[in-house]
Amino acid sequence: MAFNMSTPLHGVSHASRRRITRLIHVVATLLLAARFAQAACIPEGTTHLANRQPNQDALAVLLSAQESCPLTTLDFLNLVESSGGRLEPTMVNFLGFHDPDDGNFFLFEIVSGQLAGAKVERGDFLFGHFLGPDSRDQSRLALLTSGLLIEAIAWDPSKQMFNFYELTEGCKPPGANWCYRGDSGFILQDIEFLDRQNSGQGRPFHNRLRCSGCHMNGALIQKELATPHNDWWTTSRPLAQGSLTPDDTVGKIFQRLVDADELAKLVRAGTQRLAASPEYRKALQARSMQEQLRPLFCAVELNIESDPAPSDDRKPTIQIPPGFFADPRLGESSISIPRANYDRAVEQRRLQLPPGRQDADHPWLTPVKANSDMVMVNGLVEMGVIDNEFVADVLAVDFTNPLFSASRCGLLTLAPEKGGPDFLNRFQTALKASSKPAAKELLDNLTDPKRDATFHRQQVAAYLNACLNRASQPEAAGEWLDVLVQRRAAVETDELSRHPRGHITESPDRVVFPSPADSAPGAPVGLTPACEAHRLQ
Repeated sequence: MAFNMSTPLHGVSHASRRRITRLIHVVATLLLAARFAQAACIPEGTTHLANRQPNQDALAVLLSAQESCPLTTLDFLNLVESSGGRLEPTMVNFLGFHDPDDGNFFLFEIVSGQLAGAKVERGDFLFGHFLGPDSRDQSRLALLTSGLLIEAIAWDPSKQMFNFYELTEGCKPPGANWCYRGDSGFILQDIEFLDRQNSGQGRPFHNRLRCSGCHMNGALIQKELATPHNDWWTTSRPLAQGSLTPDDTVGKIFQRLVDADELAKLVRAGTQRLAASPEYRKALQARSMQEQLRPLFCAVELNIESDPAPSDDRKPTIQIPPGFFADPRLGESSISIPRANYDRAVEQRRLQLPPGRQDADHPWLTPVKANSDMVMVNGLVEMGVIDNEFVADVLAVDFTNPLFSASRCGLLTLAPEKGGPDFLNRFQTALKASSKPAAKELLDNLTDPKRDATFHRQQVAAYLNACLNRASQPEAAGEWLDVLVQRRAAVETDELSRHPRGHITESPDRVVFPSPADSAPGAPVGLTPACEAHRLQ
């Protein structure tokens, strides 16, 4: 017998009415209990969404369909696969290609297929988890079972942004629990003051979510985005597993490993997806003009590139990544130096990379302008916020320093907070009033019709030609290596590394770059348009 709970009970005896009412209450209780049973796994931190539509990403939908939460990495891996999902793991060694014995590996899983009845495309849902020595048998490599277990990022088709989650013991004690940390829009709020405080003494992050210390553009990240993906597992150069023996679970995961380039493709596509999202664009345009322009003037994220050939190959030349010399939007050139000159410069500066190497797996490991920064700036051009001439005018300021330019980044705070048709006039007024040499240079770029994008590219082409002409000189290798060492150090000193909980290189304890044995900083140096080293003011 079925009851319509809205049916009136006229003509029914009092006793029958009471029985029917009790039955209705029982049915309602059972329905409610079933609903809560179905919703037994709701990530902590989503209660603030009560007045909004719940998260609709693949992870939220999968967890909400469970009668109990998967609270270990293994349980979650099993849940994804038993639900019809396909897992494609990629892997990086956090301690470096040649240091596998500590077992400090990070696996980033690409999920696709069916989850909780919904189709998941590659790039919709990815999550990372960690390996280490088994606590019961230190000779075995196993999934970590305590602390931070899983970091997940999933595309929400309703919000048109990425959602960030963790399975961690630090979410809702005791034990591990799922925690929702925020979305791409939250990150915009969290980095509000990054590079926008003239004193440099303020806190550049709001500390709302740890993820904003790394995913500052709100999307997927992979620092070693370009081949050869230094320290990542690739089919042509698999990571060594060292002295630890994978347990059965890890051994099966290793059999499924895919090339790091598979992740790189999704990272690039995910950044494009977010930058083109109408909802994200709406959130971005609600921020100040300084915040919107930040990835043009400053470094918001960064990538790491290197010589394509491994150091151990001992090839006769070292190919320097083009992004070391110039922003690719203004020009790029393939420049190589003799290995003998490079080795001599490395030896003279006593470079070292713990535990006991002089160099990274690939030579000339350098931070470069992030692909995500460039994509976000392209988005501004597509929205009509700025045009390509404005982009070139800004990039031409201190163009020999394409990533961490204090003079170019220092101009960001001169930009008016509000946009509008007269934004450029107001910006030019602020530049005129400034005593900064870079302000005068940008003002000239913006107002002199001869200094257009073609002019700037010709400047950079002349500079790159000068670099090419100097490449065989022994002193050039030493001068350029000094600049490289300084830029590596700047990764730690720049504001983007000052998040109180996250870090641009994943962990403040992670040693990515070789550095001089003498840690005392030398005089700051840069490159002139003649591609010669000079001391910075």
